[in-house]
Amino acid sequence: MNADKSYELIRERIISLELDPEMTIDELSLARQIGMPPGPVHQAVEQLVDEGLLERVGNGVKVTEECLADIFDQLFQVRSVLEGLGARLAAERATPEQLEALESMMPHFEDAARKADSQFWIQLDQRFHEVIYSAAGNLFLEKVLRQLYTLDMRVWYIVLNRMTDLPRIVESHRAIVDALKAHDSRAAERALARHIQESQDIVMPN
Repeated sequence: MNADKSYELIRERIISLELDPEMTIDELSLARQIGMPPGPVHQAVEQLVDEGLLERVGNGVKVTEECLADIFDQLFQVRSVLEGLGARLAAERATPEQLEALESMMPHFEDAARKADSQFWIQLDQRFHEVIYSAAGNLFLEKVLRQLYTLDMRVWYIVLNRMTDLPRIVESHRAIVDALKAHDSRAAERALARHIQESQDIVMPN
């Protein structure tokens, strides 16, 4: 029973990225984190290793690259649909001030791409998406999208060194802004979905 509970608690931490994918953690520390005895935690870890979610590294375990890629892929699937909806609504409801805020970010995106400043890029991208979430005018959608983006950011910072094609993403940001300014809801939805896909291709290439 304790082993099953330990398994569920650890698996939930893996999927929610509460278990830092960059860190190797020993089983005793993991047991303290989830408040379970070491024995059941060991059994749970063995099962998760067998399933490919964790791998043994030295005296500890960490999230596998395959598991991380699968989590990221699932996040992108959901974000692509919901962010597309957000863009469609934002095209209909965005205020002039919100549109201007998005437009004003474009030179900064271009500068970050030119300098290959991935960390600033991520911070700027977060603000960009949050403006769209707010412009959509749906509190429930905004809450969900903010939660999903927060999870995504955990992975973004892990793979900063893979972000080598930022100029291509600048173009997708520009397409989103242009569609929103034109109040073209379908074009905005398509542009946002394309932006999500291109981001995924950069971060988790096939």
